[in-house]
Amino acid sequence: MKYTVTNNSHQIITDILKLLHNPIIGSHCFAFTLAEVLITLAIIGIVAAMTIPALVTKYNNLILETAFKKSYSNLSQVMSMLSFEFTNPSITSTDDNNELYHFLYEHLQIIQDPSDPDDPYAASRFWITMGYLNKDNSPKILTYNKSTMSTIPQCPKLPVKHLSDGSIIGGLYNCYSYWIVMDTNGRKGPNAFGHDIFYFGYDGETKRLKPLGDGAYGFWNFANSQYCSKNSTNEQNGLGCANWAVKNKCPDDDSKTYWECLP
Repeated sequence: MKYTVTNNSHQIITDILKLLHNPIIGSHCFAFTLAEVLITLAIIGIVAAMTIPALVTKYNNLILETAFKKSYSNLSQVMSMLSFEFTNPSITSTDDNNELYHFLYEHLQIIQDPSDPDDPYAASRFWITMGYLNKDNSPKILTYNKSTMSTIPQCPKLPVKHLSDGSIIGGLYNCYSYWIVMDTNGRKGPNAFGHDIFYFGYDGETKRLKPLGDGAYGFWNFANSQYCSKNSTNEQNGLGCANWAVKNKCPDDDSKTYWECLP
């Protein structure tokens, strides 16, 4: 069917309507059967079921990675300043009230500190509020491969001081070692070692922040795979993951980054 510039719009519309009413063209070229629609929807559903969970996981891991990099950068800057401020921080204190931690907390923007030297249960109440503990003080916090812990770490403890960026930090001199722990995203969870909770030490001789997992620290060799592996059944699994996160290397697969292989 051809039209010249002399055809008017009314004639064109009339011819189109005739085509649509043609039983062959109208029925088979301009519509889908119910079976075709259902099959298409089924295919879309299958593809969505296969791809959406992976996309959600990738997005969540990206959020965790961004939070870690930000918190680690802030902590590293403060600890670098510390090495120039004083050369021999006191190591005689058995709580967190020594010079190193005073300096650390002073230079991080703490907006809430629930700890109370006169109240031995203040920290536990805070940990319950944050979802680290259940109301009976049993651990709710998770290991690296998302298993529930049977007890919280006795030497490095858990974070207690809220920072302005939403993260939480803690530290104390205990078991003859300096400990620093940070929850990179605070209340958001998942509250799992190696996901949003990371542990560090401080080497007084080299004056360097030491991500746990970077060789031995104190009495422990946190580089051992039991402290950061999806296959570990150790209840402290995840304490040695900070070093892997800093290097951005997967502890179980050399071909992946740390955040690509989170269990």
